[in-house]
Amino acid sequence: MGSRVQSGLPGLDKLLEGGFPPGKVVLVLGEPGTGKSILASQYLMWGLTSAHENGVFIGMNESKDRYVSEMKGLGMDFEPFEKDNKFGFVDATDIRRIPDQARVGRIPVGGRELGLVNLVDTIQEAAEKFVPKRIAIDSISDLVFRFPEVEQRRPVILDLVEALQSTGSTCVMTSEVTSTGTERTLQPEEYLAEGVIQLKTLQKGGRSIQVLKMRGSKIDIKPRPYVISEKGIEVLATEEIY
Repeated sequence: MGSRVQSGLPGLDKLLEGGFPPGKVVLVLGEPGTGKSILASQYLMWGLTSAHENGVFIGMNESKDRYVSEMKGLGMDFEPFEKDNKFGFVDATDIRRIPDQARVGRIPVGGRELGLVNLVDTIQEAAEKFVPKRIAIDSISDLVFRFPEVEQRRPVILDLVEALQSTGSTCVMTSEVTSTGTERTLQPEEYLAEGVIQLKTLQKGGRSIQVLKMRGSKIDIKPRPYVISEKGIEVLATEEIY
């Protein structure tokens, strides 16, 4: 499959036949603390520094100041790129705080649906302003989990994926995993994303990364260990999980 978009994690690219499929949405699933935000940020930072590609981070869980500070502690300083208008942080935390019943003027509307509309608008505005090659949205969980039934959640995620793909950017989208283990229930976003990568904390310590799917790619589907250090995530692509 043609050119690849490098993930910014050389070990992960070894599992992916060189990187992500261009212009598609890749889902990163994981429990809290597994490094989903770090992976998404390394993806953007590599694009800024090595490929000279504009990037946008859509933060749904934390403020810009907190995000910038945390990533700087991992060696990723986004501020110079922001000053050059090559990087944009979009604070979307207000979207997840919209109550289930909201009002537009005097008209009552479904707050859940309003949140989705606002997020889609936010994505499109950021794409027009920064013309990014790379977008990361972290995390969609608080939005989509407001739709408890699968038949409700599926069109929400479909709208979100289509909005991201319409930008022409290659997108990383993170989400909390709702169940673990070999018998876990697949989440609707796993069916709708082009690729799915899962991060896990292991019972005996350590962490594993596994490429669950990547359409049109020959992938290494074995769980592989990874570590989080002061330099971010390093995937040990040739090592086994014991």
